[in-house]
Amino acid sequence: MSSPDTRPPSVVPPAVSAPRAGESFRAKSIATRITETEFVEIESAASAQGKKVAEWLREAALAQARGRRADETDPVLLAELVAIRTLFVNLFASASKGPLSEDSIRKMVAYADSIKLQKAEEFLASRKEGKTGKI
Repeated sequence: MSSPDTRPPSVVPPAVSAPRAGESFRAKSIATRITETEFVEIESAASAQGKKVAEWLREAALAQARGRRADETDPVLLAELVAIRTLFVNLFASASKGPLSEDSIRKMVAYADSIKLQKAEEFLASRKEGKTGKI
């Protein structure tokens, strides 16, 4: 017989850590139906970012719901705007001195194209650092 102090081992549930301040558990789910083609598109997009489909969908839905954030500027579009700005400034500066040759216009366009990506990247980097960077 066993003594009153010796009980059979009980099953203890695994410890669940308490949520940190400001953190909550995801308890809601959303279901939707998509075509096979749509699934392949979504799966490909998630994979390209190294994420699982559910994680990618959650982030995409929340980004849409919250609106586009300032740090999500399209770098290609920004680069083209930088090129246009550079070209206008150079065209006006040169035109104020007299007529422009076709060759000088081509050089200005080539210069604007050559610096646009670098200037756009510098601008975006300065914004991430909290600076109000100039292009």
